[in-house]
Amino acid sequence: MQHKILFVDDEASLRRTMAIGLNQRGFDMEPCENGMSTLKKLDSYMKNNINLSAAVVDIRLPDIDGIKLVKIIKFKYPGLPVILITGYADKYNNEEIRNLQVNAFLEKPFTADELTEQCIRILDKETKKNEAAVAPMKSESISQSAYMLIRLNNEADIFDTYKSLYYMENVLYCDATKGDYDIFILAQADSIDALEEMGEKIRKMPGIESVDFMEVDSPILEESVSSIIDTAEEALSEDITSTGKIRDLSNKVCSYLVMEIEREKIDEIYPTLRLNENVVYCDYTLGKYNLVLMVTGRYFDEIDKFIQQTLVNIDGIIKVKEYPIVSMFEM
Repeated sequence: MQHKILFVDDEASLRRTMAIGLNQRGFDMEPCENGMSTLKKLDSYMKNNINLSAAVVDIRLPDIDGIKLVKIIKFKYPGLPVILITGYADKYNNEEIRNLQVNAFLEKPFTADELTEQCIRILDKETKKNEAAVAPMKSESISQSAYMLIRLNNEADIFDTYKSLYYMENVLYCDATKGDYDIFILAQADSIDALEEMGEKIRKMPGIESVDFMEVDSPILEESVSSIIDTAEEALSEDITSTGKIRDLSNKVCSYLVMEIEREKIDEIYPTLRLNENVVYCDYTLGKYNLVLMVTGRYFDEIDKFIQQTLVNIDGIIKVKEYPIVSMFEM
């Protein structure tokens, strides 16, 4: 399971660079551009019982002074580790900064490796009690989901490999695709650990070149946005199951879309796509991509049109890659 890091800085390019860097090093970064968005995000994490491992806060922010913001965070969330960052260290009172009792201090410019090193050090030092104080876990068993995007090597027997994967325990969907991934799996289990073990088992199977593992998570949305989605899905309940829209693919062609998006735009992008008539389901994921969609159309040209005319024009979508689902008889 990836550790979630809240990163607060008003510089968009730095947020984007750190998001990519931390993600590559096994962390999930939640970006915030100012103090108010930070406090709203923290409140949402608490209300949704979602673990947060640390907050990285810039001293200079456009709305709330960073030092004041850290004091608020320390007061409201005393168990949350804080890393303070700044490009103006010489302009601040060192004693005031020491009195904040932050867990680490980094001067700009710093690299993703340097930030990762501090995060790992803090996580190793923090006790389970402190982690629970940030966001206590629910005691009841909750089903977890993950995508596994699989590449086969040249020696693989695709039919035998596909059949073996299709009948594995915990596989909800298994689809052969065209592109640089050969098979998409959506799996469910009682825990992410069980799914990660499943991913490791698949990696060791004959014919498997690589497996990209992406945990399905719930995006943190404004309460009004969550309410809109809930209301819309209740109104459309005849077409929706507990895991999303009913997967009726008869007389249609389908593609998986994997997407990179700007995290600041999630409130706008996620509901727009989740409720789109072309989208069978839309999952927010942790890992290499932010969103995985299944889209349908009468022809693949219709899906291409949806990508070019709808997705490309949505502000905040950085990259879209399509993987058409194919029958094994077509491969």
